[in-house]
Amino acid sequence: MPTSKKRINLTLEDSLYNQLEQLRKIRKFPFLSSVVIDLTKQALELDEDLYFAKIAQERKKEPVLSHKKIWEEK
Repeated sequence: MPTSKKRINLTLEDSLYNQLEQLRKIRKFPFLSSVVIDLTKQALELDEDLYFAKIAQERKKEPVLSHKKIWEEK
């Protein structure tokens, strides 16, 4: 049965391929593609975390308002 998942083709240096193959064996993944998918997901999560950390750092420059001040009736 054909898959509906998207495919990409990668060309890797031997050293990177060997590292991925070693990681596959250590993590006991059945396929090398499983390692690449897992690492890609981790990288995307890290990238998202770094993005929001940058936004949070920029917000620290803004004045801080207390909970009471924000919710007080005017």
